[in-house]
Amino acid sequence: MTFERPTGVHAGNSDAFLFDYDVFVDLSEIGLDAEATARHLRLLEVQCGFLQRDRGLIASLPHDVPACGPLARHAEGSAPIAAWARAVAHAASRRRHLVVILGCLLPGNEVIQPLLDEFGLDPLFGSAQPRFADAATDRVWPLPTAGFEANAGWTSRAALARLPQSLITAELLAAVTVIRREVVSAITPADQFSSLRGAVALALCQARRRGFRNVVANRVVVASSLAHGDLYPALPADDAAGLLAAYPDASRAAAENERLAQRRLEPLLSAAYPGSGPRRLLLDCRGLTMLHNGTSKCVLGMLDGFAALGAPWHIDILVSATAMEFHGMAARYPQFNLLTDTAPGCYAAALMLNQPWAVETVAETHRHGFVVGFNILDTIGWDILYPAPERLEWAWRLIARHSDILTYISAFSRDRFRQRFPVAPGVTERVVHLSFLTGEHTLPRLQSMPAGGHVLLFGNDYDHKGIAPALRLLSEAFPLQAFAVLGGRGPAVPGVEFVPSGETSEDEVHRLVATARAVVYPSFYEGFGLPVVESLAYGRPVLVRSCPLWNEIAAHSRLPGRLIEFDDPASLVEALGRVLAGSAPPGLPFGAALGEAQTPTGWRDAAAAVLHSLEDRLAHGGIEHWRARDEALRTANL
Repeated sequence: MTFERPTGVHAGNSDAFLFDYDVFVDLSEIGLDAEATARHLRLLEVQCGFLQRDRGLIASLPHDVPACGPLARHAEGSAPIAAWARAVAHAASRRRHLVVILGCLLPGNEVIQPLLDEFGLDPLFGSAQPRFADAATDRVWPLPTAGFEANAGWTSRAALARLPQSLITAELLAAVTVIRREVVSAITPADQFSSLRGAVALALCQARRRGFRNVVANRVVVASSLAHGDLYPALPADDAAGLLAAYPDASRAAAENERLAQRRLEPLLSAAYPGSGPRRLLLDCRGLTMLHNGTSKCVLGMLDGFAALGAPWHIDILVSATAMEFHGMAARYPQFNLLTDTAPGCYAAALMLNQPWAVETVAETHRHGFVVGFNILDTIGWDILYPAPERLEWAWRLIARHSDILTYISAFSRDRFRQRFPVAPGVTERVVHLSFLTGEHTLPRLQSMPAGGHVLLFGNDYDHKGIAPALRLLSEAFPLQAFAVLGGRGPAVPGVEFVPSGETSEDEVHRLVATARAVVYPSFYEGFGLPVVESLAYGRPVLVRSCPLWNEIAAHSRLPGRLIEFDDPASLVEALGRVLAGSAPPGLPFGAALGEAQTPTGWRDAAAAVLHSLEDRLAHGGIEHWRARDEALRTANL
C-alpha cells in the first residue's frame, strides 16, 4: 500500500511529534577492532549529529572489543541482546523514538528527521525505514524479495522520484529503522532469540500485531557500500523458526511483502526512466505467422518503419522462431534484437502490433512494460464470433479500460472498437494509418508490366470476405472472362484459377496484382484493406463494397489506381462490365484529407506516430494507470 503526504503537512513542524530520539547501533558482527569501532561511533556522534543526544547513543560492540575507554560511554558490554534491552529501556524511560542501525552505516539527521516526519502522517505508523543506494554507483537497491540474488536489479533515482512518498508494509527487517516511541514503550524482552536481528524482528512483529504498520520512505535514501543482504538481513534459521512458532502470522506478513505492487513496479519504472542510456522497447510480433497475409504485411511494414526511424531506443522484437525464419527477419532487421518465445526483463514500453486474443497475453504485456499499448486492426473476430476465442470480449474490454495506448489502423476501426468496447478516459488513443506510399507497396520491376487477361478477386473462406458469391456471380455474368482468386477455394471451374492464400510467394502475389485487368475486393468488413491499397498502387481499378472505410482510404492517399464502390450484385456486375469495356465509372476522390503539398503517410511516419505516443505517455503519465491495471489483473489472478 502506498501513501502520499497531504499537501502542506510536515509533521516535523508539529509540536506533537517533536520528541527526541535515541540511537542504537549494532556493531557486533562487522569485525571492527577497538580503534575502528571507536572511530565509527565518533562519526555517528559528530558527522551524523548524534553528539547532543545525552548518552542516547548505545552500541552493541564486536565480541572481542571490551567496553572500556572511549567506548564505555556507549556500551557496558558486548552482548547484543543485553545492549538492545538497555537501549529500549533508555528510550522508553524518556519517551523517545529509537533509531536502530544494524551494521556500519552513517545515517545523519537529514535521513532521520524525514523518517520521523512519517509518524506525523498516521498515528499507527509504528516504524519507518529509508531506501538504500550503492555508494559507488548511486543506484538504489530494490526492496528485498525471495530469490533476490538470482534476479537482482537496480532502481534508478529517476524512477524513485516517481514513486509515492510512502509505502506501507508489514514488518520488514532493514539496516536502518526508526521505531515510534509508543512502540518502543511496549517492546518485550527477547531472551528466547539468539541474535539481535531476531529481537528486532520480534519487536516489529509485535508492533504490527498491535496495529502499528511499517512505512518505507521512498525518497529518503542512505548510501552505503554494504551488500543487499546486509541492508535487508535475514534471520538465523533458529530465530526464524522461533518467531514463526510464537507468531505463525509472521509468514503471512512476509507473503504480503512479497506481493507488494511496488516490487513489480520499480523495475518497470527504472526501464521507463533509466537516468542514463537508451530506453528499451518491446515490439510483440507473435501475431506474425508463416503466411503472407494482411496481418503479416502490417506487422512487417511497421517494423520497416521503426528500422527507418533510427530512434534512440533499444528495440527488441518478440516473434516465433518459425515466423522469423519464414519472413527472413534476421537479415531484414539486423539493428533489432530478435527474441523467440519469451522476452527477458523489463521495458519502458511493450507494444503489440496487433490486438490481443487472450487476457493472459494482456497480463504478460503488463509484466514486461511500464507503458503498454495495442494496435487495433479491426473488431471482425468479435463481431463474426465463430472463429474467436470465447473470452475475447474480456480481453478487449480489459485493454479498453486499462491499456496506456490504443492505436488504430483507421478511424473506421477506431469507431467500431469504441462502439463495442468503451474506452476509459485515461487511455491514449491515436489513429495511425498504414502506408499509403506507392513505392512501399510495389515492386519496381513490375510497375511497368502490361495488364494481363485476368480479373483478380481477393479474399478467403470467411463469410465476411464474400468471395464465393462474388465469384459465382461474376463468372456467370462474364463466362468468357478469366478469373484468379487469391485466397479462395472451390471446385475446378473453367476460366477460374484458385491461388492459395498465405503460402504463395510475395513476388507471385505482386505479379497477379500488377497484371490484373481489374481487382475485385468483395469483403463486407475490413479494418484497412492493404490488398486494396496495393492494387491501387499498381494503378489497377479496384472494385470494393460500399463502406465508409474506403472514403477514408481515398481521402488520405494519392494512388494511381481507381477506387470504385458497388452496393449490390447488380452494381458489381455493372461496374466490372464498364471497367472491362474501358469505360470505368468515376472512383472516389483521392487526397481530400491531405494538404496541397502534403505527402501521404508511409511506414516511417506510422512508426514515428506510435513512438511519439509512447514518448508522450512517458513524459506526462504517472503510475496510477499502471496501478489500476495491476490491481485488475491481480484480482483476476493473472
